[in-house]
Amino acid sequence: MTFEDAYQKLREGTATDEEAAFVARELENVRKISAILDDPALSDPGIEKAEVETVQRARRAFNRRTLFRTVGIVVCSLLAIAALVCAVLFIPSNLSASQKQKISKAEAIEIAYAGLVEQVGEEAAEQYYVDYAHRHLRYAGNIFEAIYVYRIQFEDSYDNEYTMEVNANSGYTVIRDMDLRHH
Repeated sequence: MTFEDAYQKLREGTATDEEAAFVARELENVRKISAILDDPALSDPGIEKAEVETVQRARRAFNRRTLFRTVGIVVCSLLAIAALVCAVLFIPSNLSASQKQKISKAEAIEIAYAGLVEQVGEEAAEQYYVDYAHRHLRYAGNIFEAIYVYRIQFEDSYDNEYTMEVNANSGYTVIRDMDLRHH
């Protein structure tokens, strides 16, 4: 006879005295085993220590993953905000400046060279070469009033330098810097 069969008969009320006693003995054995397993004095301390260490390792791994995930989310959020700010600031500025630009880089270099000729004379200006020329944004009030300005630096073999700026809209030229070492 199995415990399951005897227990079923006991519940239905059809169990014999012998089957009822068998179920009672089995339930008493289960209660004794349960008491032994639940008694902290009788439990194996190595198992508890191993469980605590496992839980601590799992907690540290979870905290590490959570930290990396949080840092990643914060960094991505900051990058998205920075991209949005750049788009809000620079797209209108570039559009505004591009619509106003009337002078190309080559024309700006010619205009700046003419300014150099006025400054040092034609013969001396022939000794200069363009060291660099680049375009950058200049704001005239707000982001919708931006203009491009070309910065052109001339240098000669004696390291004399003239840095000029040419407004890409008007062609207005300004000498921004002179570094003369004389020859």
